[in-house]
Parts: sequence; structure tokens; C-alpha cells
Amino acid sequence: MAVDIFLITDPQIEVERTAELLKATLERVNAAALLVAAGEADDYVYIERLKKLAPIAQARDCAVLVDGRPSLVKSARADGVHMSGGVKALREAVDTLKPDYIVGTGDIGSRHEAMVRGELEIDYLMFGDRDDPETNGREMADWWAETFEVPSVYFAGPADAGTLGERRSEFIAFAQADWDKIDALLGEQA
Repeated sequence: MAVDIFLITDPQIEVERTAELLKATLERVNAAALLVAAGEADDYVYIERLKKLAPIAQARDCAVLVDGRPSLVKSARADGVHMSGGVKALREAVDTLKPDYIVGTGDIGSRHEAMVRGELEIDYLMFGDRDDPETNGREMADWWAETFEVPSVYFAGPADAGTLGERRSEFIAFAQADWDKIDALLGEQA
């Protein structure tokens, strides 16, 4: 199975440094999606970040996703939104943005929660904790990929080195801190 890569930025790193690293990463690997993490930035600062990073990714056919702020998708010329949190907000994003934009979700705490979200016409479910890479969502990501049609995104970390070839998820997500290690983490598949 081909590896589809999902990149996640670090909102703590200045946008110019992130842009340089993004360009270098996209020269080495084909990424399917870039989630521009919002952190604590207000909408103005965040949309400026999106406007600097989106053209770099989109020039390489890499979809750009807004982090939890569906109202900014159109103005930022992004390709969609990644929603965390409750089902109500996810449902509103689907109602507002589908079918023209991507709507995905993450921060899933149980199989039941995954199934409830998966029924909402979303494009993917991300398993694993972006804020705590030590929290491993691999078992749930593999279960989802084996059982359901909606694509599974597995948030990988350094502990996954050498084992990502065994994963069942359609996408593997990498935090910005690991972008320079993607080849090593993927092993022979890179």
C-alpha cells in the first residue's frame, strides 16, 4: 500500500522558518495534506500564517487544512478544515463546507466516538494526540482502516521508527519536529 503523508505544522515556530522547512520537505516527499496548526493565535495572525504556507503546499498538490476554524477556510483559500472537539462543531463544519471542501476530525477518545464522527460525511479521522506524541493511537487507527471506508490518519512519532510499514492507515501524519526524519521513520517505504 502506498504511503500518503500528512504534515502538521508547529504553531510555536515562526512562519518563515516553517516555510523554509516546508519547501525542503516537499522537495523530498510527496505530501497529500498540510494541517496548519493554529495554537493560540488570533484569527488575524493565523490567517497571515495560512496565506504564507498555503501557496507553498498547494503548488505541490498538497491540500491545506485550517485547524478548527471553518469560518477561515474560504478567506484563507484553504482546501478544508481539521476539526477537534465535539460532534456538534464537526456537524456544523460539514454542513457549511461540504461537498466543496475537505472536513476531517481528530482527538478521538473511543471507538464509539470514532463511529459517531464517521457517520457525518467527513473525509478522514485522525488517531493519536497531536499535543502528546507519546499517546499512541495506532491500534484504533488500524482498527478503523480495517473496518470502515472513511480514511484513517495515524499520527506517528519517533517511537514508530521501523514499524510504519506495518500500519494499515491510509495516511501517516508527522509533526513538524519529525519532518526531517520522515524517510527514517518510514524505513524502506520512503
